[in-house]
Amino acid sequence: MTSDLQTAPKLTIALIGAAGGVGRRVAAQAAAEGHRVRGLVRREEQADMLSLYGAEPVLGDLMADWEAVLDGTDAVVWAAGAGASGAFEAVDQDALIRLVDVLKDRGPRRLVVVSSMGVDRPEQMPPFLSAVLRVKAVSDAYVQASGLEYTIVRPAGLTDAPGTGQIQIGMPVQRGMIARDDVAQVVLTSLTLPQTIQKTFEIVGGEVSIAEALSRV
Repeated sequence: MTSDLQTAPKLTIALIGAAGGVGRRVAAQAAAEGHRVRGLVRREEQADMLSLYGAEPVLGDLMADWEAVLDGTDAVVWAAGAGASGAFEAVDQDALIRLVDVLKDRGPRRLVVVSSMGVDRPEQMPPFLSAVLRVKAVSDAYVQASGLEYTIVRPAGLTDAPGTGQIQIGMPVQRGMIARDDVAQVVLTSLTLPQTIQKTFEIVGGEVSIAEALSRV
C-alpha cells in the first residue's frame, strides 16, 4: 500500500525500532514511496532483512552507541518498544527521552513517535498493559514538552492483517484493532502533513482514508 501523497517531497528518515513489526513496515513502505530510510538494528541478520526492504541498516544499540543513524536525516520515526523483554522503563521511557535530548541538541527536529492507545487512561485498559502505558505516559509527555516538531501516534491493538488504508482517528477513539500496515502508513503520511505537527492522536481501523483522516487532525 502506498500513500495518496505521491508528490510530497522525498525524505531521509532515521528509523528507530526498524526490526519491529511496525518498524519494518515503515521501512518497506517508505522505500516504495522513494524515501531514503536509515534503520537502527542491533544484529547482522536484522541488517540483512532491512536491506531487503530497500532501507540502509545502521548497526547500533539504543542502550549504547546509536547516534550515527541520525546523520544526514530530515526526520526521525520512533517505532521501538520493549515488547516481551519487559524492559519498559529502559526502552519505552529512558531511551526515548535520551533520543529527544539528542534531537534537541543536534536535530533533526521532526519526530514521529509510535506510542499506544490508552496512555492517558491506563486504568481503563487491560491490566497487563497498565505498566507499559504508565511508562509511555512519561516519555510521551517529555516529547510533548520538548519543543520538537513531534507527532505522537497511539494505535489500538495491532494485527498482521493486510492494511485497508482506512482508519478512525481521535482523542480518544473506541478500543479495537488496526493493521500494522495501516499504522506504518499513518506514520509516513504524518511526515508529509504539517498539520500533524504538535499533535497526539489515537487510531483504530475505520472507514475514512488515512490521508483524509489525518488532514482533519
